[in-house]
Amino acid sequence: MTVVGAEESSAPTTGGVKPERGSRHGRHRGLVRALAKRLGQIVFVLVGVVVVTFSMLHVIPGDPARLILGKFANPESVATLRHTLGLDLPLTEQFTNMVVGLFQGNLGTSLVSRTQTVNDLIWPAYANTMSVVAVSLVISLVIGISVGIITGIRRNDGLDRGLQALMVILLSTPPFMFGMVLLLVALRTKIAPAGGWNGTPIDSLKYIWLPALALSIALAPVIARSLRQSIRETFAQDFVEAAIARGLPRRQVVLRHVLPNSLLPIVGLIGYSLGGLIGGAVVVEMVFNIPGIGSRMMAAVGSRDFPVVQGIALVSAVTVIFFNALADAAYWLIDPRTRTAGS
Repeated sequence: MTVVGAEESSAPTTGGVKPERGSRHGRHRGLVRALAKRLGQIVFVLVGVVVVTFSMLHVIPGDPARLILGKFANPESVATLRHTLGLDLPLTEQFTNMVVGLFQGNLGTSLVSRTQTVNDLIWPAYANTMSVVAVSLVISLVIGISVGIITGIRRNDGLDRGLQALMVILLSTPPFMFGMVLLLVALRTKIAPAGGWNGTPIDSLKYIWLPALALSIALAPVIARSLRQSIRETFAQDFVEAAIARGLPRRQVVLRHVLPNSLLPIVGLIGYSLGGLIGGAVVVEMVFNIPGIGSRMMAAVGSRDFPVVQGIALVSAVTVIFFNALADAAYWLIDPRTRTAGS
């Protein structure tokens, strides 16, 4: 994003040679290098998620076959089921089979519900969780940007100090605790259903906004504080002082010069905060009884359903990496400095 409102200067040239601003080929080469670097990071993170998840699940005490058959099952039945599930194979062979299945787009079959694939189990829950995350992101942006603009423009007056104190309180409050407060409010005032779900995410919008509001306190204060700092730093730039010196109205200075140059950090902040939102949603949806990946994960861990746990961890990691890559791409498109840095 170019600096809006800055005074353009035409630097004198020597011998009619114009200053080099970077060729299109150099910019494309920088983009290719950036994409290759990001792809390498994605592969590294995914391999790490698969290895760590597989290792941790097999270190945790508990036998899935024993949990499925019950504690009174005889050893022969348990051994037969372990063989059927492939749990008696060497760990290296189990890991190899899992990796081969992942390359084929197959996350496996649930150890507990043998008639259901992992895809069938986690994708509906994933859609529910991401619906809460999406609504929470919208609420966070509305609150965070509004508070950030107000506190960035106003200088240490009562409203600024009050909003700053409120943001600190919200930032130090766990989303699940705020969710329990909102749940009590919903029970008393009937402003929203006190938990539950109604089929698809579209049909469940009335159930989503309250847990999304609880989740938004994890991001809205961060956006507000980041934008406040960015606005104040932009006000100190020379081009803003020049605009003020030319007698431009304060509203015009803020809207045309300050805000467009202060919103860039928010782009990266949103992409890099998505992982925290997903983690917070896993806890919040337990409070509001939402059938998301949190409840699915808890059930899978309790029953040692290894394929389901691995599938949820892998899908969550891919989601976070994808949105981080989108944030990087947005930076590259908006800020020319990132396009010329690698050329």
